[in-house]
Amino acid sequence: MASSLIRGKYVICRAGADASESTVITDGAVFQRDGVIVDVGPYEKLKETTQADEVIGGPNFLVFPGLVNTHHHGRGVTTFQMGSCDDCLETWILAGWGRRSYDHYLMTLYTAIQMIESGTTSVMYNHPQTPVSGLEDDVSEILRAFGDSGMRTAFSVYYRGQNRVVYGDDESFLSALPGDLAAGVRKFLAGSDISEEDYFGLFERMHGEYWADPDGKVTVLVSPSNVQWVSDDFLVRTKEYAEKYRTGIHIHLVESFYQKEYGMRTWSKTPVAHLNDLGFLGPELSCAHSVWLTEGDIELLAGNNTTVCHNASSNLRLKNGIAPVNVMLAKGVNVSVGTDSTAINDDDDLLQEIRLLSKLHRQPSLEAPAFNPHQALKMATVNAAQPTFFRDSEGQARIGALETGKKADMVLLEMSSIEEPYLDPDINMVDALLYRGKSRHVDTVIIDGQAVLKGGRSTKVDKDELMRELKDRFSRPQESAVMENRAMVQRLQPYVEKFYEGWSSGDAPPYYVFNGR
Repeated sequence: MASSLIRGKYVICRAGADASESTVITDGAVFQRDGVIVDVGPYEKLKETTQADEVIGGPNFLVFPGLVNTHHHGRGVTTFQMGSCDDCLETWILAGWGRRSYDHYLMTLYTAIQMIESGTTSVMYNHPQTPVSGLEDDVSEILRAFGDSGMRTAFSVYYRGQNRVVYGDDESFLSALPGDLAAGVRKFLAGSDISEEDYFGLFERMHGEYWADPDGKVTVLVSPSNVQWVSDDFLVRTKEYAEKYRTGIHIHLVESFYQKEYGMRTWSKTPVAHLNDLGFLGPELSCAHSVWLTEGDIELLAGNNTTVCHNASSNLRLKNGIAPVNVMLAKGVNVSVGTDSTAINDDDDLLQEIRLLSKLHRQPSLEAPAFNPHQALKMATVNAAQPTFFRDSEGQARIGALETGKKADMVLLEMSSIEEPYLDPDINMVDALLYRGKSRHVDTVIIDGQAVLKGGRSTKVDKDELMRELKDRFSRPQESAVMENRAMVQRLQPYVEKFYEGWSSGDAPPYYVFNGR
């Protein structure tokens, strides 16, 4: 049996809501055997009471739980690098129609390595409906890449069956376009059409293949893309499948104010209220973004133990605003964090993401909520574990903290980068990590007890060779279909902008006030 003793000058065992609730051991260690944590405590004690095959780390490292990215689309080479500049979400999505094709294995391997290098050990990957003719092969290649990288993966394919051009009936919108433009859009959409039967059939095959191994590193979730993109019948059926297979549901929700307005125009209520009426909310559900929530929405999410996956960078970059995280936390919503493949530095650095959100939600004035680094780290560990469905037989999360019985997923960050030339001895190490720790200081990443990163380099993948292969693939000429799609999107955009004229974010007071006139 493979075992190791992982030592750190400080070991952050569990992130809490503040310093009094976070658990940090000075000169601590974690003892793991076969990927499961057996004991955590002072290094000198564990050195005497355990017999490890190897000792990893030392007194110059900070050890903390592996980070969990709860919303990711796995592109690796970013949308910006692929030619899509940041824009309003609704037109940015259309710009994606003109992105070139790519090798799913190589791109997924690249994004996995980037995430691991920044301390991410688990990811909730949400795959788009790629052309149906190759969807199953794409899924297989993506999961093979995550497996080869060593990363733990909660996987889903999202389903999008209606309102795919604007938030209105496809045919009604297309019928008002010039005939050749409408024909081009119909042809493009047909390429990714998949029936509900085929979608749920794919889910069942994936679930059957990966769920059988309780110690495996893949869970499979179901995913209606968003309320405006699927029918109520599909939502109800999704809930039934989640209950039958005891798995999670992942959905985008009120990412933009246009999506909230769609709910008001369609049901005379918010999308969250509509989901509640359908009996769709629950502890198995995680909702990405959730920016445009009412107070009633937040109470419904809290009352149903539903998770919100906060994507601060993506929300800022795509003009969607700032989610009311302080209010959600105060009401008891389980809030996690994700990069959405659109992080602030145009990479997949989750450590940088949680630093951003720890500053973004600090409202002005003495009496206003002061979001702190402990809450930020908790959102990327303890809170983030819940929607992944990496659970034991009793339904308890097996990731997100360094505690006996949990999976041995952890990060070792070189301490001198934090402490030199000086750090006050009273500074809490969770605060120090979020203020000063950076991905370039991550030395070792352990997943399932195995070091997948050592000395800042992957032990599983030759990154230099991977980069050469990616550069070679992208140096090849653009496919003619890509250029045609880009031209089609340019013609289409003015009609889309016209469709949304008159849609308003309303005059409700903001949750946060940052300045005034």
